[in-house]
Amino acid sequence: MILTHIHLKGASCPPEEVLSRLAQKWAEEDREKFVASMQSLLRTQQNRIRDAGLWDSMEEGELKFMVTGAMEVSKRQRIDSGWVVESIGCLCWALGFLKRVPPYDQQSGKEVIAFPQGERAATLLENAELRHPFEIDRQRDWAELWHWRARTHMLLLQGEAPPGLPRGARLAEILRLTAIGAAGDGVFDAPIDNDFPAFGKTYRAVDPEQIGSLLSIARERHKAFNWLCGYSPDNRWADTPTGT
Repeated sequence: MILTHIHLKGASCPPEEVLSRLAQKWAEEDREKFVASMQSLLRTQQNRIRDAGLWDSMEEGELKFMVTGAMEVSKRQRIDSGWVVESIGCLCWALGFLKRVPPYDQQSGKEVIAFPQGERAATLLENAELRHPFEIDRQRDWAELWHWRARTHMLLLQGEAPPGLPRGARLAEILRLTAIGAAGDGVFDAPIDNDFPAFGKTYRAVDPEQIGSLLSIARERHKAFNWLCGYSPDNRWADTPTGT
């Protein structure tokens, strides 16, 4: 629920380029009205967080973000808060609110943030049923595997081989064997051209523009499952490792 509020806060903040265009047309009165409306929206969301019994459970960075004015939110913060929906989806799946984790070339939909207004954390917990640890551990392994594949592809696009490998010499065979093993474990139906599938084609044919999306999906889901499985020091969300 905290991550959902983080996501909604980021989505409500206008991009810098939009603000810049509007500022060229605004009179001072218009600007003041806009700032006042954004501050009112932020106060409403802060009150919802408190009413849900969540405020004292937020980490330092989350609290700082939630009190930052909409005009001061950075582009990086907006991007990060947008992708956190992938983590939310994984946690909703683990609690039984979603039937499946979407494929790793498909972004999570708005259904993952569809909590009823006014829902309290205690009520949500009462209606939740954590899936079997085996299912969660398996999904964590799959998320790490997809994250590894995305990072490997990114390194190749940058002209670098993954650490510890001769420069591309054995990578094709490693990918082939890994893809075969992953398909056998149920990670996906079948390899495409001896590689992971993505957007209906072999992973190594993914466009540079698409790899950013694949990497963000895998990283956020990997983080969620690592946190859920106890990999984070002191259970702190911000410190959850995502190494592959």
